[in-house]
Amino acid sequence: MKGQVSNAELQRQYRVLQQTLSMHTMLRDRYTSLALGLDIALLLGSLVLCGAAFVGDDLLRGIGLTESVTKGVMGGASLLVFFAALIGLRVGWKGKAERHRHAADKLTEGLSNFREARSEDDTWQEDCTADLNQLYWSIMRNVTPVPSNQFNRLKARHLRKVRISKMLDTSPGCPVCFVRLVVLWEGLGAAWRHRWGQ
Repeated sequence: MKGQVSNAELQRQYRVLQQTLSMHTMLRDRYTSLALGLDIALLLGSLVLCGAAFVGDDLLRGIGLTESVTKGVMGGASLLVFFAALIGLRVGWKGKAERHRHAADKLTEGLSNFREARSEDDTWQEDCTADLNQLYWSIMRNVTPVPSNQFNRLKARHLRKVRISKMLDTSPGCPVCFVRLVVLWEGLGAAWRHRWGQ
């Protein structure tokens, strides 16, 4: 028979799943935006270069560009577009976005299982605890890890998001920008008290 897992441990796992999901969605959205921005820049650069190839010499002379200057500008712009394309291949933003999307999907599925087995008093049914524990570790072992150099910043952003959400639940008419300032002020006050014990 599978061993039972405490509700405290399942509560921790549930919280970690929520936090990790939030982190992966942030990373997914960031890398998706970066990849889209690079694609748009490459497309616009290519269109400008293609269009410039059909511009007549008379028009170029009319705006004060000589043939040698035009060739230099076109060559430099072509190198920039090529360099940007190489950067896109090297950084692999599309691949990173896809890996974090896959991780977010797996975490969402895991959280759904946790919620289905959760009782109204925020505990879990005893016959499900071992299965939920096994599911948790299976997910955490098989999803793309959050980069360690971004972990603290993403965790702080997640916790701020949770705090802002809770404040908006009780004060839905309050502007979000003001709620963010309140959360920032609370965080600074807590850090001050923790550091100097006041």
